[in-house]
Amino acid sequence: PKTTQLFDLAILRVLDKARPRFGYPADVLARFVAPEGFTATEDEVLDRIAYLESKGLMEEVLKGIHKAVRTWRITPAGMTYLDETGG
Repeated sequence: PKTTQLFDLAILRVLDKARPRFGYPADVLARFVAPEGFTATEDEVLDRIAYLESKGLMEEVLKGIHKAVRTWRITPAGMTYLDETGG
């Protein structure tokens, strides 16, 4: 649905704007999309991360903050996708 696509774009925009070296964990992404009008749980964000990863738009940062903390960042393909969609 349209709302899901907008939620995906919001996640990608957060990552594109900040470009964190070590990525962001799902719970942080959930907080950062709130100003865009999305209330999401960590599990909901993880579901969208799985989808965006499968499309090559995000990737897990394997040498992140700590081994126990999973983090993700936007890929070059994700940046291109944002540019092409006006995200």
